[in-house]
Amino acid sequence: MRTPLLLSEEYRMLSKKQLKTMFLKVLYEIQYGKLKGYSNGIDSIVPQWMNQYYSTKLTQEECQLTHEVIQELKASGLIVQDASQSSSMFQVLTPRGKEIVERQKDPDIYGLQLEQVIKNAGLLSRCLDIFNNDDYEIAIFTAYKMIEEEVRKKAGLDASFYGDTLITEALHPTKGKLLIPSCKLANEQEGVYNLFKGSIGFFKNPSSHRTVNYEDRLNTIEILALADLLLQILSTAQPRT
Repeated sequence: MRTPLLLSEEYRMLSKKQLKTMFLKVLYEIQYGKLKGYSNGIDSIVPQWMNQYYSTKLTQEECQLTHEVIQELKASGLIVQDASQSSSMFQVLTPRGKEIVERQKDPDIYGLQLEQVIKNAGLLSRCLDIFNNDDYEIAIFTAYKMIEEEVRKKAGLDASFYGDTLITEALHPTKGKLLIPSCKLANEQEGVYNLFKGSIGFFKNPSSHRTVNYEDRLNTIEILALADLLLQILSTAQPRT
């Protein structure tokens, strides 16, 4: 971590990500480690204990930014008011916040909560616990299996239809059983067809045949957000007349 700078040295302000990591680490040490017994009040941690632990000297701008960071950490569920104190100035780590520090995870990415991104209640119910257990491949497979099930139900098809066959029967631009009303041109309906077909082929089918090592949490959130969008599009589908 940056040490105090001489006036002749180039000054580089600490980033939000750095300050999040620093604040969480100091709060962890106050609760469980080297600083146990020190005050967990925000006005003590910023800047006193952060300066002491990291042998640095936060500038006024960095202190202000740290207070912004603290609000983000609260919103993401990584810290919460200390119930043993009457003032909201006193904070403790939540179990997820503690885990992030101990496993040295990125507080920005691991502070993201799936329920902030996914709006479909059924999808969230199926995937949330799996995702929170870091079983990313299973969460993605579950989401795209749900899309297949919903396409099948919407099109009135039986279980013999799956994968490419299912999507073609349901959403083919000229002979599919379903139409998306927002598609005004034939090539737009073809785009929806290709979107569903490609998504099932790329995100669901590989896990049906082999282990796919999804390790990137943010990438997994993006893939699940796409599944949420597909379900939203599918909810508008109407039978072809």
